[in-house]
Amino acid sequence: MFNVQTSTGYQNKVGNMFRSTTEEPSCPSDCPLKGKGCYAEVGPQGWQWKKVTNGVAKNLTNWDGFCQKVKRLPKATMWRHNVAGDLPHVNGEIAEAPLSALVRANKGKHGFTYTHHALSPENLAVIKSANDNGFTINLSANGLHQVDEYVNTRLPVVTVLPMDSPKVQRTPNGNKVVVCPAVNSEKVHCDTCGICADPKRGYTIGFPAHGARKRKATEVAQGIL
Repeated sequence: MFNVQTSTGYQNKVGNMFRSTTEEPSCPSDCPLKGKGCYAEVGPQGWQWKKVTNGVAKNLTNWDGFCQKVKRLPKATMWRHNVAGDLPHVNGEIAEAPLSALVRANKGKHGFTYTHHALSPENLAVIKSANDNGFTINLSANGLHQVDEYVNTRLPVVTVLPMDSPKVQRTPNGNKVVVCPAVNSEKVHCDTCGICADPKRGYTIGFPAHGARKRKATEVAQGIL
């Protein structure tokens, strides 16, 4: 199973919260942002992610060790799984047993994450189970052109957006998309916001393309790539 790094202390955008990073092979091979705008592949985050993937980062653990760390978090702790990386899987099918172990470890806490894994019936079933049992998994859409389809699953949704997107917009079917508050204010961080941890929020959260590859990510969000 994949290596996981855990961290605490302040990080830009995330703030001061317990968080994790999972090695790169946890990501689906068909993610359209892979090599085409993924923020986690470049810069300081990219350097750190490579260390995790290569097994040389600090605070590395296996999946069982990671779940034990989550279990020991104080009750009601909000924490973020995967600043980079995705859910454990086998050839794109989310591994139910490891995910269930994490959901159990999160009991009484407010963990949240995102996934780019395909919306197969099998994957949707385990994602729904996790959300129903207190661990919020947001489906990651690749632009407004996918949001309506993802919202129809009745699961929480986030999406990449073109750079310089408006703060609030609507999809073709009228679903509301709100830009992540941390994008528009240096005073807001994941640890003080928490909307990604709320599976019942009723709107999609948008992340405008940013970083060194933001033009490529914008093309993905526009359905060009």
